[in-house]
Order: sequence, then structure tokens, then C-alpha cells
Amino acid sequence: MLGGVRYDDLPRSEFAFPGPLRDQLVAAILSGAKTSTTGLWLDYQLCGDELPVPGELSVVIDSQLQPVAVIETTAAGTCRVGDIDLQHAIDEGEGYQSVAQWRAGHERFWHSDQVREALGDPGFTVDDDTIAVTERFRVVERIWSRAEAVAAFTAEVTALVEALRGTPETALANPTRCPPWTVADELAHTVIACSRLESMLDEPEPQGSAMPAAHYFRPDERFASAATASRIAQAQESAAQTPVPQQLSLLQSQLDLLPRLAQEPPERLVRTRWGDVLTLTDFLVTRVFELAVHGIDLADGLGVAPWLTEQACHMVEGLVLPSGAAVVRNATGWSGATLLRKTTGREPLTPTDQTLLHQAGLTHLTLA
Repeated sequence: MLGGVRYDDLPRSEFAFPGPLRDQLVAAILSGAKTSTTGLWLDYQLCGDELPVPGELSVVIDSQLQPVAVIETTAAGTCRVGDIDLQHAIDEGEGYQSVAQWRAGHERFWHSDQVREALGDPGFTVDDDTIAVTERFRVVERIWSRAEAVAAFTAEVTALVEALRGTPETALANPTRCPPWTVADELAHTVIACSRLESMLDEPEPQGSAMPAAHYFRPDERFASAATASRIAQAQESAAQTPVPQQLSLLQSQLDLLPRLAQEPPERLVRTRWGDVLTLTDFLVTRVFELAVHGIDLADGLGVAPWLTEQACHMVEGLVLPSGAAVVRNATGWSGATLLRKTTGREPLTPTDQTLLHQAGLTHLTLA
């Protein structure tokens, strides 16, 4: 779902044909390396497809014919193949360093048997005057599968439990960057936040449109003074009443629900305690985000290296920088933990950082 629009209701963007080339192009889109594409005007005409227009949303489909992202067209037009410029070629994200390289790569595809068969012309050949459809786009939302969300949730729960098992009692009283919480308090909050799955699944499935996972973290009444005070007190009370070993056991027990999650249909909806409706998969994504970010807080409070897992890091980066965290990481050399600290207000940003993140399409998420 994107703002109440079902993914099934959006047009599909299929890059090349299913197989290695599509896999390469989809990976480039998801990394942020690919922000432009070129099609044949003739293909649009034969298929009866409308030409892309700025502001249009579409769903990127992978080789398994599964949706992986929503993209927004930011610019579109037509031109002669001979007029394609270098910047467009570079932004195709396929490693082209010259227009000549771009031309050779695209001619190999356009002159392939698959394309010629699709066009109904076994002798089809591109020349300078062939009309191309050019498009620029950005990723506005990542779409994760249930399996990806379950894998990231499992990995991050397991890592957190293992990291905190045997933590000295004195260290649990260390302050965190979420005052007035101690390490024990913030752990209790994290466990509470991740322990609602069973009750949500036991409730009747809600009706209505689901919101995107990122929209769950919008700044609204949930972060008003009264709600914040209640959240602080609830975590402190839980920490005081439930020793850390029991907190960790409760968190670990959430993994026992995974077989039940696997039986739920992909479109299964759940309602949060705030009344939000999300898909079950997107709710899991929000739990991964909670585990990852609060996990970094806990590690920093204990003075140890973060245990952020690769699966969770990949997922939460896709939430805060759907247009491509890899581009930011490559430009800055930041680790995954540093990127999350920077993008969630846990580390100060320099003016250069702010410009880079703005250009990369940072999504601002609100957290406790």
C-alpha cells in the first residue's frame, strides 16, 4: 500500500526480460545507482502503453514477478537515440562511462532475438534517428516480502538477546540517549514494542486501506507530551518489575509465532494500538526498525559495538533512504550503524551531511 493505493492498482515497471539482466537492473534501482532508463517509442506504440509522465507512480517487478519497490517518474520525454547525453547514460546505473558504451549495451539488447520477437520485426535495427523514450525516476517506497521481514526480525531478535545475555547488573543502569531511560528501561520499551504480534493476530482483521510502513513513524499525537510520559513510565515500570533475563525470554518467545505468520496471506492486515492499519508484513518491518535503532542505543549505552545485523540494516536503510542508502554509504564511508544514528537524529549532521541526505531523499521517521 502507498497512501491507500494498492500496489496492484499501480502500473508495472518491468525492466528488460526476467533473468540476469533484469536482476542486475533491479539491484541497481534498489541501490540508488539507477535513476534513468530508456525505452523504444515503437514498443510503447505496439503495446498501446501511455508514455511516462512526471509524478506517475509504478511498481518495479523482479524476475520472480514480485513487486520490490514503488518508483515515481520525475522527468520524461522523447528524443533521437543519437541525442542521448552522457549524464543520462551514466544514470542508467550500468557502469557506462561514455555514450558510446551506453549505445553498444542498448543495441545488444534492442537487437536481441527477444526484443525483435516482441516487436514483430526479425530485422529490427536501431539507428541515430530511432525515437527513444527517456525517463528519470526515484524510489519512493521499498516493498518487502513476508520472508524478508521474518528473516530480518529473526536475525535482529536473536542478535539482541545474545548480546545482552549476561550483561552485568551495574551496566543495566547506564544512561541511554533516550533520557530518562536507562539501558534496562529502553530494553523494556523495545520488548513491549515487539510483543504485540500475537494479540494483533487474535483480533478480527481490520477493514480499510493500509498505510506504508514509514508512515507509521509520523509525528502526531503519539509523541505528544502525555503519550510520551505514558511510554516512559510504562517502560520504567516494566523494567522494575521484570528482570532482564525474563525480558529477553519474552522477546525470544516472539519467534515462536513465526509458523503462524507463515500461514497468514500476504495481504493480511493488522491494526496497531494507535489505530493504524498496516499489512502484517509492513508491521514486521516497523518492528525490525524498532529493534535496530533501539539496539544501537542499547549498545552505545553499554559502550559496546552495535550488533546490527545485515538483514535488519538493509531493511531499515530502505525505510529511511528508499532512493538508495548505498549511494550515501559510498560517499561517506559510514557504517550501517552510523547511517542510522545520523538519519534518526542520534548523531549531529554537518551541513554537508544534510545536503547529501536531502539529495538522497531522506525520509524523516519519528521515534521514542
